[in-house]
Amino acid sequence: MPMVPTFEDRGLVAITGANGTIGYASVIHALRTGYRVRCILRREDAIQRLRSGPSLRQYKEKIEYAIVTDNTIPGAYDSALVGARYVVHIAGVWPMPNYHPDNEIYHPFVKSMSNILSAAAKSGTVRRIVFTQAGAALVNPDDGDTLGTKMDQVLNEYIKINATSAAFRPPLPSPHHAYCGAKAYCMTYLHSLQTQPQSKPPFSIIQVIPGTVIGPSELITTSSEAYTQMDRMSKALLFNEAKPRYAFGFVHVQDCAAVHIAALDEEEVPEIEVPNWFIAASSNEAGKEGGDVWREAGDVVEEEFGEEVESGLFTVGRENVPVNMPYHVDSTLTERMLLGGEKFRSLGESVKEVGKWYSSLVKRESATRK
Repeated sequence: MPMVPTFEDRGLVAITGANGTIGYASVIHALRTGYRVRCILRREDAIQRLRSGPSLRQYKEKIEYAIVTDNTIPGAYDSALVGARYVVHIAGVWPMPNYHPDNEIYHPFVKSMSNILSAAAKSGTVRRIVFTQAGAALVNPDDGDTLGTKMDQVLNEYIKINATSAAFRPPLPSPHHAYCGAKAYCMTYLHSLQTQPQSKPPFSIIQVIPGTVIGPSELITTSSEAYTQMDRMSKALLFNEAKPRYAFGFVHVQDCAAVHIAALDEEEVPEIEVPNWFIAASSNEAGKEGGDVWREAGDVVEEEFGEEVESGLFTVGRENVPVNMPYHVDSTLTERMLLGGEKFRSLGESVKEVGKWYSSLVKRESATRK
């Protein structure tokens, strides 16, 4: 939903991974709701890419930049968090098959978390940190593709972390083990800081578990880049690409950003009322199975993009139901506390926006060539 820009100063929020999917949307949402933003990036060339974003131009006086090339070295974030009131830690590593499980996945997650906590404590100004987590922490990778699609387990704000994955330590056998293990360990450790008085830091901690993040990006201006960067759910539904392996819910990128930034409000979201984790994903109707949810989204695509399907631009992946869809999402507490009771957009609504974005890029490029 469109928001009216406001220039009320709600303080400085430092956002890591500010040029990523969730990060960029969070930067925009923070600026629109009155925060000043320090974008923390790994590369200097990412600054110019961010500055090209149309939504940021009117806020250029409210934006700062900091470069943290290696977030695993001790003190990595110390200077980047100086003077910040809030932190949103989104930066992370996607578990690519060719990555070293320990050195490129597990240790970077754990060390960057530790460095954020240390830098926040040293700053003397940070009052709240929001950490982006992942549904991977809920499963044991050794279970393989046995979770099914019945969605008969409930994913809500008090779901338990998988104890087996939380106990993983290097050396680890695969990127998947490293990702599940790192996320499960970090979430367990941060939860202990939230709940144990003897270890409580001088700031509050909030954790967010997003579903698959779906939505367009104004930083992408060509159909080829849009296709390359598109989430796996949208690709499976719009192009009949290979079925995704896991689905732990679905969230529109703007809704996901809204959750991260709304969670910073210490008055509206008092620490005493914060659940174990907020769930940034649309709720499913109880009793539905994964195939039902997926085919409903396929119906939306077919109805909305009849012309594109007929021309061959899109091919509806109605049967590409993700292999593992074990959870029925119930995010009503998150919706009530962080979205003012409004509902998250559904899978179908989110993919529809991606389809419109992609087809508009294709049409624009076709018109330019004529």
